Amino acid sequence: MKRFTRRNFFRIATLGVPSLGLWGNSQIPPFTMSSNRIPVIDITDLYHPPQDFGDTVDLILPYAVPEIDLLGVLFDVSQRYRKKYIGEGEQGWYNDPTGGREPGVIPVWQLNYLFDRAVPCAPCPFVPMARKTDPQTNRGVFENQGIQLFKILLEQSTQPVEVVSFGSARAIAVAMNQFPDLLRKKVKRIHLCAGSYPPGQMLEWNVKLDPEAFIRVISDDVPIYIYPCASEGNAFAMGNYNTFWLMPNLEFMKEMDPLLLRFLVYAHSRSNRIDFLQVLEEEPLEADKNALFQRAHNVWETDVWLEVTKRILVQRADGSYQIILPTERKASDRLVSGNFIPIKFKPFPDGNFEIDQTSDDTPHRIFYRPNPEEHQQALRQALPQLYKSFRTRPVSI
Repeated sequence: MKRFTRRNFFRIATLGVPSLGLWGNSQIPPFTMSSNRIPVIDITDLYHPPQDFGDTVDLILPYAVPEIDLLGVLFDVSQRYRKKYIGEGEQGWYNDPTGGREPGVIPVWQLNYLFDRAVPCAPCPFVPMARKTDPQTNRGVFENQGIQLFKILLEQSTQPVEVVSFGSARAIAVAMNQFPDLLRKKVKRIHLCAGSYPPGQMLEWNVKLDPEAFIRVISDDVPIYIYPCASEGNAFAMGNYNTFWLMPNLEFMKEMDPLLLRFLVYAHSRSNRIDFLQVLEEEPLEADKNALFQRAHNVWETDVWLEVTKRILVQRADGSYQIILPTERKASDRLVSGNFIPIKFKPFPDGNFEIDQTSDDTPHRIFYRPNPEEHQQALRQALPQLYKSFRTRPVSI
């Protein structure tokens, strides 16, 4: 397997990609995709240091699984969370007292380094849309880099693209307002991890980030698969329609690829070291590793990636749970994965929504898990096995 050094990485990432700076920009060179890989654009509210450590853990998967061709990462940035935020009149639901963070370019570059990739990344507009038809062109060139990257990646793709969204729907809504025809032509499905179903009194976090954007997206006729994060407004509920599950600790990370463990420790410790590639070549402090292993892990994203990759969650004849490829399924396997119900959205002005279940031809689907407790039990066993199988490229120091 090809070995690479930091010098080679920077040569590839800067000289080998014309005009591509730290953020990436609109001059992305043409690329060739393998016809047997799934092209994906990842929109994420990943920050550095992380606001939700799960965003850092989540981004490893599209780099590591062979089915995915990760075309680009777009940062869903909220201006108010770039620094400490204590809201008023919100019962503390949307507070962020640990603020002081920027778009997650550093973790993307670290994963590019560890997997020998040059996945471009760029920020999207920082503030909520003024109205559902807002194109946000007044936010300037810098904040529209992600929208322009979105456009160029779609234009260059020879296959329909899967778009995953783990944050507000702002980048998708702005794209719908700036280049709707291209979106309809080149997007296979939008996987929207947001919202509450059944709806509740409090808006789910991702919807609260930009209610106008969320309503704009679910009101469109593009194919949308929605994965509600909350049930009746509770993001930590175990409902039939939401995707939340809890990993009680991260002890399994002791057995992960050592370089990926260093990547995770760096993020989890909120390190301010600027030599963010060098840190991947050093053994972390035991105290930092133990703090990572002992933390509980809230998860919302797993079912999105299962659907995108077409992997399935099964219980095998011996009672164990595994995430497998469809070709690995045995007659004795029992399917535990969620499924998708055809729906028509009924948006409310505040950002909540209702649905009409329908058998008609509709481009919209909602996630459904018949047994939330077993879903959690299965993923607590299966996801660690998947992550322990991931391997980085060898790094030559």
